[in-house]
Amino acid sequence: MSLIRKTVLTCLAVVAIGAFWHANTTAQEPSSSGVVTVFDHQKLDASFAKALSNGGSDLLWSHTSSQETYSVSAHSRESVMSACKPEGCSHKDYTAVVYVVSGAATLVIGGTARSSAPDRFGGQSIQGGESRRISKGDMYIVPPDTIHWYKNVEPPFRYIEVPVH
Repeated sequence: MSLIRKTVLTCLAVVAIGAFWHANTTAQEPSSSGVVTVFDHQKLDASFAKALSNGGSDLLWSHTSSQETYSVSAHSRESVMSACKPEGCSHKDYTAVVYVVSGAATLVIGGTARSSAPDRFGGQSIQGGESRRISKGDMYIVPPDTIHWYKNVEPPFRYIEVPVH
């Protein structure tokens, strides 16, 4: 399993470096060579705090090329205010590569939202879905149009999401 994790993280790094190569970013401190942008822990913490007060997410970095827009977002699922909509979360036009920075939650994938009331963190009971406990250090990939939900959240549940088109 660690070989798979290393392979996926290496591929993610290669994709990120390629996408960011000539980026003009909104980040904290771009390097003088224009290749690397650093987000220190203070910048990330501020972005997670903003995400929490913004309804769950904050755009951390974005670059538009002639073909598309690349972005990285910080997400915080620590309250009902920052939960997905009642029918679950879904990404129409991209695959989401997600890395959990802190906390834990049960990720429910697939199925149909059937509950009439959200749980403490906004989660619905998704019928027919597959559940998996995720926590700090885990990474997962959600294909387009895949309904998913977070329940049994242990705050601070924070993650970085990179959309891949």
